[in-house]
Amino acid sequence: MSKFSKEKEENILRMYKEGKSQKEIAKYYRTFNTSIRRVLLRNNIILRGNNKIQRLCKHNPFKRNDEFSEYFLGLLLTDGCISSNITKNSNSINLSLNERDSYIVETFRDWASPKSKISKVLQKLNNSYMYSVSITNEEVEEWLRRKGNFNNKSYNCKLYTPITWNILRGIFDGDGGFHFSSGHLDFFICGKSLIFIQQIKYFLNKYGFTSYIKERINDQGNSLYYIEIYKINDVIKLGEYMYNNAQIFIKRKFDKWLSFYESRGYKYTLNSGKEMAI
Repeated sequence: MSKFSKEKEENILRMYKEGKSQKEIAKYYRTFNTSIRRVLLRNNIILRGNNKIQRLCKHNPFKRNDEFSEYFLGLLLTDGCISSNITKNSNSINLSLNERDSYIVETFRDWASPKSKISKVLQKLNNSYMYSVSITNEEVEEWLRRKGNFNNKSYNCKLYTPITWNILRGIFDGDGGFHFSSGHLDFFICGKSLIFIQQIKYFLNKYGFTSYIKERINDQGNSLYYIEIYKINDVIKLGEYMYNNAQIFIKRKFDKWLSFYESRGYKYTLNSGKEMAI
């Protein structure tokens, strides 16, 4: 007979999946590590090695449902990935960005899992570095999958939660940009998932923006869908909404919008002066 009640065993399993070590759980229940180990093995839990523990995110920061939670949801849908490996009991969330935007990767690491290491890999094609961080937490993975479709997301990306301006800013920082054309600034987001692009258009329509969806074929013969905004007043208004009181965004994209904004005679106050990750 187990020395733990069913409720305690379920809590042990939950704590382990959230990243607690056998030693930490044993200390919590004032028992031996071997007792915790037996509970895990009896429930077919594959035990982690010490190298795995170092990558664990021991809480779910996304549960806060704040600006950072929403922004990183949008960014992970575009420039991140989630992988599950049942045989290795692995649930990892990865975010990768180029060198000039690496501070966003650092901010994500510090926010989600400060002990995780950032890797730096040389991209020979353009002679620049890609910065990546991976965190491991089953609860985080499940939370993200409830909010969006990460399976084959290049073609099937879709949100299961309403878009907000923070989520849109994350999507934009991943797969969007501003483009100067004929003396004015255009806004665009591109992707291979038409449903995802249509969701963005629906959100923008609610706020009165005039947007257009266009299909273009890339060099590999695949369809890319672009949602674009051309009207000067709409691009100005869009930036005001997207960056209003924002604490995290890619600075080079914001600077391009701000330069255009100020060239039209406007003066912009970014936010209340709180610390920003830009």
